[in-house]
Amino acid sequence: MTITDQTISAIEQASGGRLGVMVHELGSGETFAHCPDERVPTASVIKLPLVLHAALLAHEGQLNFDEKLTLHDEDKVGGYGILRDLTAGQTFSIRDLCQLTIVLSDNTATNLLIERLGVAAINARIAALGLTHTRLHRKAFTPNTPDMLPFGLGVTTPRDIANLLLMLLRQEVILAQPAQMVLAMLAAQRDRVGFARYLPVDWAYAGKTGADDHLRNDVGIITAPDGRRWVIAAFCHDLPQPNYTVDNPGWLALARLAQGVVQSAK
Repeated sequence: MTITDQTISAIEQASGGRLGVMVHELGSGETFAHCPDERVPTASVIKLPLVLHAALLAHEGQLNFDEKLTLHDEDKVGGYGILRDLTAGQTFSIRDLCQLTIVLSDNTATNLLIERLGVAAINARIAALGLTHTRLHRKAFTPNTPDMLPFGLGVTTPRDIANLLLMLLRQEVILAQPAQMVLAMLAAQRDRVGFARYLPVDWAYAGKTGADDHLRNDVGIITAPDGRRWVIAAFCHDLPQPNYTVDNPGWLALARLAQGVVQSAK
């Protein structure tokens, strides 16, 4: 793996923001890191440990994935997702809400899950997995308290999330059944403007993105045609201005980072 500090610095400078990056090549064990332990806002990346907690509860027999939750008008929030546009009174299984939370980053589905599972229990699971710098603060589109700032919805580090992805792949700390369930959801990700943007057609991406006014995040697994795999957790934060187009400089920075992994693999 030949990603260099010079390459990352150039990508970071072009974005106008700051990058935190952790990369693991699974076969060789090589790593690359750039500010991997700096705490960063998660935005929707925090939905990954949320859904993993639900999958682990189901595996442990403490939660029925087929349990139905009812959508009410007061549950609907803005941002990404489809549930806010659907008719209130419908019910959705926890399994389907998890799928919506990962694949479409549905904020209403996310909030239904948080209400059912509880912020404290989700954070207890995160801590039990050894993710010492990761925490869910609140539901999506609810007010911040002073102690939540400047991170908002959640906080993490690139190293924490990279370690979580490694646990999913190695299926040691996290057993095979829940790990494979979450990995399948990540593989169905619809948002492909970050890491997936410049990948060759025969390369695979499975991951979770996140966005806010001044950040763009992508965390996931990139797989080459020959089976080699890379775990990447990257957070482009402190972007100078809101820009909700697909050509946000943060998205382009994340895409170029993944492109660098591809080029280094040749």
